[in-house]
Amino acid sequence: MNRINQNLTIITKYLLLSFILIGLIFLQNSFAQNIKNNDEETTPSGVAYMEEVSDSLKFSPIAMVQILNKTTAKNLMIDLKVGQKVNLGAITLKAHKCWQAPLEQKPETKILLEVFENKNPESNVNEVQNSRIFYGWIFASSPSISGVQHPIYDIVAIACKTK
Repeated sequence: MNRINQNLTIITKYLLLSFILIGLIFLQNSFAQNIKNNDEETTPSGVAYMEEVSDSLKFSPIAMVQILNKTTAKNLMIDLKVGQKVNLGAITLKAHKCWQAPLEQKPETKILLEVFENKNPESNVNEVQNSRIFYGWIFASSPSISGVQHPIYDIVAIACKTK
């Protein structure tokens, strides 16, 4: 008799758990249906949803950087076309991407920059031997986060341009 009571208790527990799980499944489906119905309703007043902008619109074709020559204390502002290399004698710069935050966000400019150090800058431009010294994002708001480590030049992101 004891064994039968134990088996009935176990069966009752399994049945109870099964009913609870079935109830949770129905509850989940009902909740998902409510969410779907709420999404189809009209937009509440005072709320504006922003549409996702394609990647081609987020990036600009021109990156503006400021280069400080530490030995002469002269600043140079350069517009780098994305994908083109610019030779400055001792270094060569290449911008890969330039992103500027939209006006409704906190102001920020990010430039994916590659910097090469020219081993023999006096020789023919086609024969210049380069070694990459930096590849990464530089930020206009925080130049020290990811800066170019060079003994002569400091490079700072300024802005992105469309033309």
